[in-house]
Amino acid sequence: MGVEVHDPRWLTAVPGAELVVALDEVGPHAADGHRVTVLIDLVPDNVPLLRGLASEAVGEGARKVRVRPHGVDRVDLVYAAVELGRVAEDDAVEVQFDVTSAALLRADPTAFVRADPLVVKADGTVVPICAGLERYALGALGSFDSLVADWDPEPVRDLCRVALTRALADTGPLVSWYEHLIRTADEMRASC
Repeated sequence: MGVEVHDPRWLTAVPGAELVVALDEVGPHAADGHRVTVLIDLVPDNVPLLRGLASEAVGEGARKVRVRPHGVDRVDLVYAAVELGRVAEDDAVEVQFDVTSAALLRADPTAFVRADPLVVKADGTVVPICAGLERYALGALGSFDSLVADWDPEPVRDLCRVALTRALADTGPLVSWYEHLIRTADEMRASC
């Protein structure tokens, strides 16, 4: 199971976890010898800047570029996918774009009904899949192994099933899967 942490102090509690930070934090953490993933929130205003932001992160020492869209339309998602392909090729860096193809959702829906990776937020709260799913939190980090052992991931899988049904109704070629999960979780909470 993959684990990402958003504060380096949790790296010792979760050996092998991926350190995920904002662009302005890449340089200091890379200088400390950490393998750093930069997380870039893609919003409509920074779509044209994406390639430059990613290249800047690589220049600061990021070994992986992760892009998480928020409220970006279908055309911009496709544009961003092309730009990130160029970044991966030009900068020889691993790229993770938090979207999936609608075709893949249809072809292998069971791959999206899962409760991982686990995310350790800066305050030590452990949530499944991505920030924004705090309702499904395992708890606060003390003993990571104890949290995982005591956790029932089935409610997260139920959330994934509902989000998958909604995402399959999306007609675009790319789907912002994490955004669908968060929106569905918020809607399910509001209906309680």
